[in-house]
Amino acid sequence: MALVGNIRDFSLSDFLSLVDRGYKTGALHLSYNDQTARLYFEKGKLLLAARRPEDEKPDLLVRLGVLNAEQVAQACQTLAARGNGTTLSQVIIDTGLASPDRLQQALLGHTEQSVYGLFAWPEGDFLFEHNQRPAPDAPLAPTPISIDHLIMEGVRRIDEWERIRDRIPSTDLVPRFLAPPGEKLKGMRLAPDEWKVFARINGRDTLAEIAQKTGLSDFDVCRAVYGFLTAGMLELVKRQRVLAAGMPPVEQPRLKKSLVNRIINRIRSM
Repeated sequence: MALVGNIRDFSLSDFLSLVDRGYKTGALHLSYNDQTARLYFEKGKLLLAARRPEDEKPDLLVRLGVLNAEQVAQACQTLAARGNGTTLSQVIIDTGLASPDRLQQALLGHTEQSVYGLFAWPEGDFLFEHNQRPAPDAPLAPTPISIDHLIMEGVRRIDEWERIRDRIPSTDLVPRFLAPPGEKLKGMRLAPDEWKVFARINGRDTLAEIAQKTGLSDFDVCRAVYGFLTAGMLELVKRQRVLAAGMPPVEQPRLKKSLVNRIINRIRSM
């Protein structure tokens, strides 16, 4: 029987901790407004995190730059010939299309960004299907991912979101340089992600559009822009014809003890 609830009452970090400690296998389905996500676990480790259906398809490896379309088609054909019990990642490694390290790093980065974005949801329905597994052609990390560091980083980002939201209340705002930033840049050391954001600031694109074009999360884009704001390099303005939709506010979960205890007992009994 599936476990259902809302992360308003039982936080995502608490749920992940229970999955980790209980070595649970299954899929966690999440939904908030028009957003959805699905996380697959194997014995308490994370195999895959998908924020959209395409993230569970082999073509994700093309988007991540691991393989080209022809190589993905070749791997899928080999997978079909091998039959049950083999994953797409195993085929890719066995046939030498990508090394285990290359595949792991690409999928780890994608998984981390997918999970971190979920920590900003103030609420959302969840459903945990025990023993549900991803499709054989899903792009799984060769080595299942430990949940511990995801929880710690996710919680840290919640705290940082609070500070960022004071200056950046919406991702529909447009960052615009106040003056040519050349002089100020001379004394600054930017991280790679900050350079990506810097290069995309054109006075027209919203923060959400910059995130989409750079492949970074809303959090990483807003964190970089927050630094530029603090340095006095830019301002944030509203773009006409764009309806301002604020980022989901981060709230402290309102835990209901009896409900939490029932959820914990259900997970442990699976």
